[in-house]
Amino acid sequence: MNILKEYLDHFIDMDPKKWQQLSNLFQKVTYKKGEHIYSDTEVSDAIYFITDGIVRSYKIDKNAKDFTWSFHCLDMDVIEHRMLMDIAVVDYVSFTQNTPEELAFEVLVDATLYKIEKKDLQQLFNSSKEWKEVELRMIQDSYAILRERTFNLLTKNAKERLEDLLNYFPGVFKKEVNVEYIASYLGITRQSLNRLKRELNI
Repeated sequence: MNILKEYLDHFIDMDPKKWQQLSNLFQKVTYKKGEHIYSDTEVSDAIYFITDGIVRSYKIDKNAKDFTWSFHCLDMDVIEHRMLMDIAVVDYVSFTQNTPEELAFEVLVDATLYKIEKKDLQQLFNSSKEWKEVELRMIQDSYAILRERTFNLLTKNAKERLEDLLNYFPGVFKKEVNVEYIASYLGITRQSLNRLKRELNI
């Protein structure tokens, strides 16, 4: 759990008392490659913070086509490029609105996560002004991630999107991530991705 504290310390003023309050609510959980943390029909009743491994979030459309939305992992080497909620495995709309998830979450590499129940987190947020500020930061980061992802798809070409992914997740091609998932994330075909990899000497 030390690495989780180190990560959170980068974004939140996490004094020992505040960390103790939060860490007491965490439950350590592990998942194997291929397992799902949430399906796209459940309602999010907890947030999982990943400390080891890789999880992808994805959406399946009405034609059964699979679209990768994001990859979730903790990488301290690129923390300057990341946000607080980048390591959160949760459909935040489902979590806050009590609606069925739009996203499913699949473990790509055996993962260790720390789970915190919604009821416990809400109680913590309501306990003080300082924790309310943490809640606000989580909401702001969730929106910022959504906006950045959407704008990237709308305004950047495939090469730029790949370069952004490498800034966020530099080891993506070395971590047993299916190339089809990476191509889906970028909104291109596998063949186009292979061409871009050659151009960038990846």
